[in-house]
Amino acid sequence: MENSKIKLYNETSRILRILDNSRDKPSTRAILANIRNSINKDSLANIEVLSFVFQNISEDFLGDKKQLNDYERAIVTAVQMYALHQQGKIDSVLKLDYKDGESRENLGHALRSLRDEDSKAIDRRFNAMITSSNFSELTNHLRQMIKLLKAKSDVKVDYASLADDLYWFLKNQKDGVKIKWSRSYYKYRKNEGENQNAKNN
Repeated sequence: MENSKIKLYNETSRILRILDNSRDKPSTRAILANIRNSINKDSLANIEVLSFVFQNISEDFLGDKKQLNDYERAIVTAVQMYALHQQGKIDSVLKLDYKDGESRENLGHALRSLRDEDSKAIDRRFNAMITSSNFSELTNHLRQMIKLLKAKSDVKVDYASLADDLYWFLKNQKDGVKIKWSRSYYKYRKNEGENQNAKNN
């Protein structure tokens, strides 16, 4: 299981780097536009997006059924969220490189940066997302949160980590994902608290 988890992260990282490293090229901009337009649409109606993912994914992850398998759904969704977030941005929104000993960040880390704006409203949106009962509901909330992140924050997101979490959500490990994101989102950081107190005084 752990080996599969590492492989999924690395697989998604590789696909994202292909896009991110060439995001200024017209051909990549066209691919990113197609990926954004594929959000919330039937996968078979977006064969260009699937062809990009399928040709850059290892055979180990490719399914053989009429529907996307859980690996494919997780990776495609993470790539879609990256494309949505990157739109109109000059600098990369992708976080994949970590210092030695630094732990990987999940979506909760990134969304925490929104809490200074209007914590109650953002908290409601976050809580609605993590209590999603199915994958479709989760991705709808996720899309709205990424749009907010794009508009209000310069934070980068580890979209390969997102793909991994989405996979486990699809594998009925919703509670584990919920707890992990919540810990990171609500985690109190001393410096943040001191800065907020200084603002209030």
